[in-house]
Amino acid sequence: MVDNKSKLKNFSKTRIICTIGPSSYDIQTLKQLIEAGMTVARINLSHGDSSEHKLIINNIRNASKELNRPIPILADLPGPKYRVGDLETDHFICKNNQTIFFDCSDNLNKEIINIWPSGLHKDIKKGATLLIDDGAVELDVITIDKTLIETKVKLGGKISSNKAVVARGFPSMLEYFTAETTKALDFVLSNDIDFVGLSYIRNIDDIKKVKRKIEAKNRSIKIISKIELKTAVDNLKSIIDESDAVMVARGDLGVHLPISEIPSTQKFIIKIANSMGKEVITATQMLESMTENPQPTRAEVTDVHNAVIDGSDAIMLSGETSIGKFPVRSVEFMKEIAEIAEKNINNKNLRKLRFDHVTASNAQNIDEFIAHGAADIAEQLNAKLIVAFTESGSTAARVASYKPSKPVIALSPDPKAHVSLSLRWGVHTIEAKNLSNIEEMFQFAEDMVLNEKLAKKGETIIVVAGLPIGFKGNTNLIRVITIK
Repeated sequence: MVDNKSKLKNFSKTRIICTIGPSSYDIQTLKQLIEAGMTVARINLSHGDSSEHKLIINNIRNASKELNRPIPILADLPGPKYRVGDLETDHFICKNNQTIFFDCSDNLNKEIINIWPSGLHKDIKKGATLLIDDGAVELDVITIDKTLIETKVKLGGKISSNKAVVARGFPSMLEYFTAETTKALDFVLSNDIDFVGLSYIRNIDDIKKVKRKIEAKNRSIKIISKIELKTAVDNLKSIIDESDAVMVARGDLGVHLPISEIPSTQKFIIKIANSMGKEVITATQMLESMTENPQPTRAEVTDVHNAVIDGSDAIMLSGETSIGKFPVRSVEFMKEIAEIAEKNINNKNLRKLRFDHVTASNAQNIDEFIAHGAADIAEQLNAKLIVAFTESGSTAARVASYKPSKPVIALSPDPKAHVSLSLRWGVHTIEAKNLSNIEEMFQFAEDMVLNEKLAKKGETIIVVAGLPIGFKGNTNLIRVITIK
C-alpha cells in the first residue's frame, strides 16, 4: 500500500473543481490549491491557445506528482455556440434603444458586426431576444433579411470580440461539431485529459457523437454533460443516463431560462441526478465576488451551502481561481463552507431517493441492495467508515451514490480508479495491492484503518466487496468488523 497519510489529512466529502488560468497555472499556486482542497482541475478550452493549455496540463501533473496527490483534469469543449466576430476596436459600448445590425454570413464586412459560425438568422424569428456575454447586453430582433439581423438595444453595455451570442428560447441548430469544438476535442484526444465537459448539449445524439470520436481513438475519457439549455433540461433523464456525470452550468442556463427559474431548475437537476446515481456538479458564480475581494458575500456562502445540502457531489470555481486575485483563499472558503454544510445533509432522504429509483424498476439488483445496505448499516451502527474493495471503482461509486453519512474509503489495485471516483461525494481512493482471498481482504482493511489512524480499536467499520475477487462490477458482499 502506498503512503497516503498526507492525502487523508485533507479528506472532505464534497469535491472541489478549480478552473485554472492566469492566476493559478504556476506549479507553486497549483500546489497551494491542492493543499487547500482542490480535487479536480479544469481547463476551459474556449479561452487561451493550445500551447497555454499544454503548459497548464504539464504543471498540474508536476504539482500533483510533487504532492503525491492524483488530480484529474477536466477540459471543457466550447460546444455549438454563436459568437461575436472580431471587432476593429476589440469592444464597443452600446446604449439603450440603439440600432445595431449583425451579419450572420461567412462574408466579413467592416461596417457590420459579424456573428460566427454562420446560421443564427436561420435559428431565430422576429421578436426574439439576443443576449451577448451571458446577458450583459440584451437586444430585440426587429427584422431578419436573409443573413442580416436588425436589432434594437434593450439593455446596453459592452460588446466584445468572441463573446457568446444566445437567442433566448431558440437553441442553436448548429451541428455539434463546429470548427471550434472539433479543434478542442482533437486537443483533448491528443493530450493527458481525464474528463471532457460537453457544452451546449441538447440531447443524447450530441453525446453519442463525442463518444464515437473518443472510442475511435481508443481513449477512456469520462463525459460530463453540461446542462445549460432548456432542451437539455427537457431531455435530462436520457442525458444523465448517457453521461458519466452532469453539471448544473448556471451561467448559460441563466441566459437560456428566465434567471428567476434557476434555483428551482438547479434543485431539479440535482434531485434527478441523485436518484439515478450519477455525479452532479454545481457551477458558476459560486464565490464570484472573490474574483476581486478577499471575502465572499453572505448570499454566496448560503448558495454554496444549499448546493451541498441539496446533494451536489462537486462544486466548482471558475473566474475565482482562473483570473481572480485570491485563488487559494477562494478554495479555502469553499472547503470550509462545504464541510459545515455536510453536517446538515439529510442523508436518509437522499438515500431513499436513490433506493426508490432502483426499486421502481422491480429488478432484483443485488449489487444495489448491498450498496444501500452498507450505507444504511454504517449509519445504524455508527460505524467509523465504509471500506470498499473495488477493481474499477464501481463498487465504491455504487455505495457512494446512496450518500452515506460515513466516509467511503475505496481500495483499488488500479491506479486509474481515483479518476473514476474523483467526483464521487464522500469517497477517498487509496491504491492497494491485489489480494487473493476474502479473509486477506478483511485483514488488510483492518490493518489499513489502524495504520492510517482512521479508526481505533473497538470501533466498527463496514467492508464491502465483490466476489469472485478480480471481477469488475460486482458488489455482493458486506461485512461488519470491530477493530481488534
